[in-house]
Amino acid sequence: MAHAKDKYYWAQLRAALTAGQWSSPSPGKAPNGSPLSWFHVLRKFNKHCKGFQDVAEVASQTQALFLLLGADTEDVDQLGLEDDNELVLGDECLLPLERIEEARSGYETLRSLDSKNFDSLQLALAFYAYALGQFPECLSYFSQVPKLLEAQSHIPPSFTTRSDNSALQVPGSIADTSSSWTGSFISADAPGSTTDIKDGRAWAIIESIRSTCLQGMCYEKLSQPKKAIQAYSSALPLLSSIESEIPRTLTHTHSSSASFDNYRELWRWTERLMFRTISLLSRFCCLDENDGLIWTMFTHYHACSAHWPATFRTGHRSAVAVLHLRALIIRYQTSSTTATPNSSFQSAKPPQWLSTARSVIQEYRTILGTCTTFPKAGERNVKVEDFVDLCVAVWETSGAMSDGVRWVLDMLWWATRLTFNSYRIYRHMTRLLSISGDAELAKRTLRLYVQVVSKAREAGVDNDFDTDRHWVETLINGARMLCRLAISRQDGIDDAKEAEDMIEKAKTRLDDDDKEMVARVALAEGVWYTTLAMIESDPYTRQTRLGRALAAYLKSVATYPTPAAHHQLAIALSLPGSSQNVDEAIISARAAVEDEAEEIRHWHLLGLLLSANGEWEKAVGILEVGADLDESNQDAESPARLNPENTTDDIVEKAPMADGIQAKDFEFDHQHAQVNGHSKLPAAHLPPNDADGLTSEHKRLLDPQATAIPSSATLLRPLPDHPFPSPRDAFEYALQLRMTQMALAEHIEGPEGAEVRWVNVFAWVAERKGSPSTSGSMTETQPRSSMDTGTGARTTQTQSMLHQPSQDPLNEKGPSADQHGSLGLSLGQQDLPSLEPPPITVTPATPAEPHRRFPLNMDEKESLRGRRSSSADGTGRKVQQMLKARVHKGQEKISTISRKIGHGVARNGNLKRTSSAPDFHAVLQNHNYQASSIHSRRRLRSLIRNNAAATPIESPPAPPPPLPPVPEETPTLHATKDDKLISDLWAMSAATFRRLGRIEQTKGAIQEAEVKDSENPAVWVQLGLYYMALDRNREALEAFQKALFISPDDITASVHLCRIHLSTKSSTDAVSSDKADLVAGLLDHVTRGPGWDVPEAWYYLAKAYGLQGRKDKERESLTTALALSDRRSIRDIGRAVGWCL
Repeated sequence: MAHAKDKYYWAQLRAALTAGQWSSPSPGKAPNGSPLSWFHVLRKFNKHCKGFQDVAEVASQTQALFLLLGADTEDVDQLGLEDDNELVLGDECLLPLERIEEARSGYETLRSLDSKNFDSLQLALAFYAYALGQFPECLSYFSQVPKLLEAQSHIPPSFTTRSDNSALQVPGSIADTSSSWTGSFISADAPGSTTDIKDGRAWAIIESIRSTCLQGMCYEKLSQPKKAIQAYSSALPLLSSIESEIPRTLTHTHSSSASFDNYRELWRWTERLMFRTISLLSRFCCLDENDGLIWTMFTHYHACSAHWPATFRTGHRSAVAVLHLRALIIRYQTSSTTATPNSSFQSAKPPQWLSTARSVIQEYRTILGTCTTFPKAGERNVKVEDFVDLCVAVWETSGAMSDGVRWVLDMLWWATRLTFNSYRIYRHMTRLLSISGDAELAKRTLRLYVQVVSKAREAGVDNDFDTDRHWVETLINGARMLCRLAISRQDGIDDAKEAEDMIEKAKTRLDDDDKEMVARVALAEGVWYTTLAMIESDPYTRQTRLGRALAAYLKSVATYPTPAAHHQLAIALSLPGSSQNVDEAIISARAAVEDEAEEIRHWHLLGLLLSANGEWEKAVGILEVGADLDESNQDAESPARLNPENTTDDIVEKAPMADGIQAKDFEFDHQHAQVNGHSKLPAAHLPPNDADGLTSEHKRLLDPQATAIPSSATLLRPLPDHPFPSPRDAFEYALQLRMTQMALAEHIEGPEGAEVRWVNVFAWVAERKGSPSTSGSMTETQPRSSMDTGTGARTTQTQSMLHQPSQDPLNEKGPSADQHGSLGLSLGQQDLPSLEPPPITVTPATPAEPHRRFPLNMDEKESLRGRRSSSADGTGRKVQQMLKARVHKGQEKISTISRKIGHGVARNGNLKRTSSAPDFHAVLQNHNYQASSIHSRRRLRSLIRNNAAATPIESPPAPPPPLPPVPEETPTLHATKDDKLISDLWAMSAATFRRLGRIEQTKGAIQEAEVKDSENPAVWVQLGLYYMALDRNREALEAFQKALFISPDDITASVHLCRIHLSTKSSTDAVSSDKADLVAGLLDHVTRGPGWDVPEAWYYLAKAYGLQGRKDKERESLTTALALSDRRSIRDIGRAVGWCL
């Protein structure tokens, strides 16, 4: 019985010490479960454990010292007057003056003990000496403990009989109690506690960690930081032991909360030691000093914190989390991102360190949710706002990728719960929501930001409103965002007006001495004027707005030249008008390329301008360089794609037509290799602490004299002058450039030469986005079963030959894509000779039951009946009479007329399937035709969606009474942006097929384009041209009308529609006056609006004026058409590159 109680009270004393329950009224329990105070635990220990009174005395005096240290604080984990926000060692673990005398008595009591080889006594005396401020004496006590720096040496080895070698376990029974201590409290096993606590191993670790920590703190007090770091780092093996052993024991026996309480004293000193180490390393050592010791400590701290509740040491943990994230940002910011990152070089794969950063951020968020609350009136939650800045800085350093913006937005939304109208959060949300594609929510947060900052500034509350620079940056970027939205929408005038308000408000706080901001405001103003000129379609104000835009761009370039300003200036100089100067535009575009060589749109613009100047070979070389930029990024999975042997300059030199452009290589100016596939930060955009040219690894986190962590706002980059493109945007830019390459190749080499190149383009698309149904590819080696194997299919190959540019006086560009840039018109002659159409009959494209019918709504059915009951000639005359009356009366716009033309056409569906408008999803009957895979999947998907609500049952019940007929609702399937791009690509390839005379392949390409996006007007324009090539003008008119119904302002459809009306079957036939009036009214609207710079529209308008006898108007229109065709790029710049970055 005595032996059992001996073991029991050994376990109780060790459990109380390990748990650190210094002020608890009942740190232990009696065998019967009744609570025991410290006094009774020690009394019973002395009673039942004979010969160990010195052990009880050391434990008693240790408990007394902890009570004195924690007397003035309510936090049980604090010792003395600790300030969690201070990095410099303060008064923690030091006794206040009024308690020193009381502590001296305990100190003298311990000194009077005579226990040889009792390490715990020496360690307790050292603790007392430090608490009394006697730092040299403290170090002398530590010197008396052998191998103190090798903390494991006086911890007894762990033995186990378990097969899994779980740590901190000892045999289940020991014969008797140890009579001597060679290191710490070591004795027999006893029930009632975990084995590592019962055998004294846990308390031995605590004593070692505490002593090592106190030794380092002594050196800090003696102003010897290097020795302090050396002392702290000696505990690294012990930290590894704690991480590997304690979690396994706790997992087997306790819940996490109970486990933490059992080892609370261990975690207190472990956390303090790691915090002190990180604090010193961040101020006195570089990131790579001591073999990266600071990274090792961050790793240990993060691993140990998994065992701590959110309320434990929140101040220290917050500081370490901020330091950890700052270290990651500083380490990678000069080697992973530029201030204006490459539009296509963004890797879809996030860097490896980002997972560590996000794990730290999640833990820090949990801590802030515990230690902060919603602010009171007049207060701000500074910690949460700083946390938001830190998250955005991590995102920027990781590449500022749009695909990785969602987790940052989640943090921002969470931060709104603990803040009230924080302008910082609204500022970041505006930017990130715009990048994520949520334009409407970005507009709302921008308005909220403006309102909050304006009201706070009016109230005059100090430090409660944003800085002038941030205000100007945010509003200017918001205005640019609104301009991009206005251009992309048909009703974007309201967005443009709001952009004007943002620019005017930004000017109110603009510092005239800040040249960069002055230039950015001028650039935004120029973009706004350009946007208005394009979307207002007002011939009376267009040239005035374009002139003001040019003046604003010139001011921006003169004040603070940037690549974006040069890019916009080049676009402004290329536009038709009195200020057009293509040579100067080329110079400006070259400047943009030289300053930002990794931006593919700069190369694209330069190639287009060179084509407008007739420098075809140079344009080809420039576009090849731009295409190589994208391909090099796709080939680079390694961290550094460009190296000293293959720099951007080398790429330019490899392109024979780069025309001497020397691209600035910021990466190798700083001699840093790329990391994680991202380019470097130019010197002009380096953070302040990077200005000395040191690499990140040779920088300190903090200044040696720093007492607190600076604001995380210092880590943020200046906002870029144009948004970081997403991988989807990068795909669009690269595809648009390749489409320009195809138009240029067809212009130089003819359609025969472009045919071979189409194979490479579709292979590139398949590699980037998966196969876009390459069944319409140009190769003849593997005939497409749906087209080439049919009767009459052409199987002969045409030799590629070099064609000289067309000498046509109006359209010098020659044949090109009808939808893109040139309308593909050979004025005065037909594109192709009249061809006999192959016999066509309509059958379903996908295997389906004979009774399967595709549902039509009521309007479609009525329209179908009406169209079948009327003759084609009668319908044509009625349409012409209606158009003529509406044009002359001026009652409706042409867009309204085009909607009238589209009567009977469903916007979300296909053309009505009549004998005059063949079903695109139909195939040739009696010919060996097989639909493509995409074609079949599209129809099957439509069938499945239309019948998704019908659940198959084995025995259907009796049908209910018949209900009144209701219109059937067909789900609207909206094409994605990528689908629209690929649809344009198929439409463009159809034009090449048509000019080659390959009618079957033309129809196949148009089918593929319609499958990708049935509401793409280019699809129906190409269908109309297909019918024109077959001399089936009535079907061509219907196709052009469908295109105008989808897009009432479509220039190409309008021009070709008018072209048909002005055509005659023979040279002796005359165009009726009704048709001439119709064309004149339609093209007059087009040339006043979106087609103001399209020479084909002016040419056919001149023909209509000539038929009307208006010779002055005819001469004026012809002069305009000739002037527009003189300096015209191979494709429309706005469609190919965009009007603004």
